Amino acid sequence: MLSFVAYFPIYLDGANADHLVGEVDAPGVLGLPVDYPPHALRNPNSLFTKQFIANASEITKADGILVNTFHALEPEALAALRDGKVVPGFPPVFAVGPLKSTTVARSNKAVLGASPIAWLGEQPARSVVYVAFGNRSAATLEQIHEIGAGLEASGCRFLWVVKTTIVDRDDTAELRDVLGDGFLERVQGRGLVPKEWVDQEEVLKHPAVGLFLSHCGWNSVTEAAAYGVPMLAWPTLGDQKIIATVIRSGGFGLWMEHWSWEEENSVVSGTEIGEKVKELMGDETISARATKVGEEATKAVAQGGSSYQSMQEFLAML
Repeated sequence: MLSFVAYFPIYLDGANADHLVGEVDAPGVLGLPVDYPPHALRNPNSLFTKQFIANASEITKADGILVNTFHALEPEALAALRDGKVVPGFPPVFAVGPLKSTTVARSNKAVLGASPIAWLGEQPARSVVYVAFGNRSAATLEQIHEIGAGLEASGCRFLWVVKTTIVDRDDTAELRDVLGDGFLERVQGRGLVPKEWVDQEEVLKHPAVGLFLSHCGWNSVTEAAAYGVPMLAWPTLGDQKIIATVIRSGGFGLWMEHWSWEEENSVVSGTEIGEKVKELMGDETISARATKVGEEATKAVAQGGSSYQSMQEFLAML
């Protein structure tokens, strides 16, 4: 995403345009179709587009840029930025991730009184699908029903964090009203559906988790990569489609490109969701690749690793 931001003014000059009009072929990043970047960039008059262009120009004036990534996750993009292929004379880029968050204990009530972490402790290794779409997106009631139908049909155990509103808006809907009559009873024992905040890093590093169905926010992707959890990508908005390309190129997950949240009549059926969940839970190749990515993440932040060395270089520059 940093490559795309930095390259955007150069793209506009080449396209003789003041907004996004077609594919962007930023060095270090495969050709990005017009549908991948934030849709707001198609509107030259939007405040987002104007600010995006201004930020892209200003960022080249920085003395250096720290990024929450690591070399093995995005080698081509990092090399292009560092070698001046994206923007000649671009500031030094320090890949210092994956970063770990410092979490504050919160109230964590869940349906039927079970703690998500305690519940995971009762499940077999790599048997649980974790489903969460961040706090900036809320699925329609129809799509929530289809997700539930898919998880039920998959036959897999699952931990599904349900949201009906975006961040900072009260979510007062009753869980049983959202999920439909009988759902919680039918999945009791193999499914847990909290509606409150959960500690995502604690979930992802738990050995019971075998798949993450995610919106592809960058924190979610780096956390899944750090703990070696395969991903089923379902981007919702903003930079998330560009982020999903990292999952695809890294081979530690699957991106269903025709699954959309932004287009009319874009509800994904429970049948298709269930089939893909079941398929990925049994995909040994993707699971092995995710494990390898997790090992590379651990090496990166260990003494002598790529991210460790980048932080040392940053400190030396200071």
